[in-house]
Amino acid sequence: MSKFSDDVKLLADLQAIILEEEKTANPPAYAGDVFGAISPVLRKAMPAAQKKARRNIDVLTRAKKRLEELLDEVSSHA
Repeated sequence: MSKFSDDVKLLADLQAIILEEEKTANPPAYAGDVFGAISPVLRKAMPAAQKKARRNIDVLTRAKKRLEELLDEVSSHA
């Protein structure tokens, strides 16, 4: 596989991780009740997990955007 196709796969992998983090950052409204029923500690941990997920989304999105820019530069010079 070429470096370019490896990089394209990396973009897809980054997007999949971003989508997973978005689920953590934006759980359904009933999630707090479910976690609270399982354990009050889980319910209290939700905001910290959401904050971490939002930070991860930010970092991953910026990395993905930069990789896209670099791939555009390479493909435009080819």
